[in-house]
Amino acid sequence: MNASGAPRVAAPQLPPLIGLELGPDADDATVTESLLSWNAAEASAIGAEISDSRLTRLPTERLSARRLRLADVEVDQPTTIAWDAPRSTWRGVVVAGGSIGVLDASGSRWDNVTVRGVRIGYLNLREGAVSDVEFIGCRIGTLDLAGATTTRVALSDCRVEDLDLRNRKGEHLDLRGLDVVRLNRLDGADALAGTIITDEQARLLAPALARALRITIAEEDL
Repeated sequence: MNASGAPRVAAPQLPPLIGLELGPDADDATVTESLLSWNAAEASAIGAEISDSRLTRLPTERLSARRLRLADVEVDQPTTIAWDAPRSTWRGVVVAGGSIGVLDASGSRWDNVTVRGVRIGYLNLREGAVSDVEFIGCRIGTLDLAGATTTRVALSDCRVEDLDLRNRKGEHLDLRGLDVVRLNRLDGADALAGTIITDEQARLLAPALARALRITIAEEDL
């Protein structure tokens, strides 16, 4: 990918941090310059704003965080069943390692985000605005980009089982690092316009592309 199409990402430069443990109710909280953890099975951080901080422990079962705002934040080894963060804003965020069952970021805005080495069962970015985002070494069950607008988004050394691109808009979606051999389902193959794939991927995806374009591939009569 040329320089103009590569994600423009940079890790946050965090100041010295002070340890802080949030309780189960952190709605509308404002947190900055903290080494943040939750020692709870479930917690709520609806409308919270977290900046210049590192999250070291998420609730083990569920974090409800609609309209969450993250700015210059590191999320280290998250382990949780469900992170509900629709209509959230992520800017200058790095998520590294760990496992998330469901990450619902539908309708969210992600800008300058790196997701590295994370296992995610279902990543919902449906109807989101996703720009300057890179996924590196991730294992994702379903990656849902239906209706999303993507700009300078790249997957590197990633395995995705189901990919939903229906009604996706935007340019510079680099799929060259996606293991399409293990792709079970591709929805919205007609929305691959503006993506970058390899010659081998084009060959492997040919049947799906043919179906999307309603092309019938028939054997030659001998």
